[in-house]
Amino acid sequence: MSFLERRIKMKKYDLHIHSKFSDGAYSVEEIIDRLKACGIEIFSITDHDNMQSVKAMENVDKKGLIYISGVEVSCEKDGYKMHILGYNIDANNEELIKLLQDMKLRKNLRNLEIIQQLKEKFGIVITREETEKLLKSKNFVGQTTIAKMLTQRGEIPNTQYAFDNYFKYLDLKIPATAQLEQAIRIIHNAGGYAVLAHPISLEKTYGVNIEDIFVMFRDVGLDGIEIFNSKHTLSDIKRYLRLAKKEKLLISGGSDFHGDIMKPNVKLGKISKDNSEKEHHYKMTILSKCIDKNRIKDIYDGDEVEL
Repeated sequence: MSFLERRIKMKKYDLHIHSKFSDGAYSVEEIIDRLKACGIEIFSITDHDNMQSVKAMENVDKKGLIYISGVEVSCEKDGYKMHILGYNIDANNEELIKLLQDMKLRKNLRNLEIIQQLKEKFGIVITREETEKLLKSKNFVGQTTIAKMLTQRGEIPNTQYAFDNYFKYLDLKIPATAQLEQAIRIIHNAGGYAVLAHPISLEKTYGVNIEDIFVMFRDVGLDGIEIFNSKHTLSDIKRYLRLAKKEKLLISGGSDFHGDIMKPNVKLGKISKDNSEKEHHYKMTILSKCIDKNRIKDIYDGDEVEL
């Protein structure tokens, strides 16, 4: 194990965090304060389908922390939908910017579908003014945004209520995802690594084991897999680690923190469902790759370190 990897193992990390730029509850400044309070030293903000947090982080005091730029892209392949985390991305990459802009246009069309079907199927009216505000927003706008609005209006008790009682009954025709191969290719072209987020979600949604369908990820050049996640038990973690070793994948970990509105039980740094990361802390290869690529100064002694 290299010097840098030994230093990384000493640090707490969370590489899957959402801010107000997508469906999180907090600004990037508030997230920084919370990270410091939790003693988390390495982090990535991975907002859904937009890179505004990467731009915002340029003007935030990150002293004492190691930041890895990130994004979470909604993808689809062969009838499966999944999320791909892009780490170490260049937010000025024109190809990646265009991909996310095109996705936002499709999301707006789908949001109009959602608004229309909420009225037709459930009698829920979203006003013209509210609709225009949603469509003109620079931030990520999706089902979560609409659920938040209904919660704030007092029509539903919480955001999850909308998913359980409304959204799952909608018949949406317009896709709001990128093709998996396209997304991974563009993440690579933007200097990044492509990592499959919370594989347990894909498995539960489609009733499959990731091992049985991994060929579709292998064929498009996936770099890594999120071993640790607040949804993963120790059994899940060990199984995904075996897959990572077999396929020679980078491994990553993060809480999928959103804050008190969306996922109140998920805390910063909670990177397993049963706290198994406290006893089973595997080497995080995505960290050493990203940090070495950036030649970041070591936060303990100020010396530049290289692999």
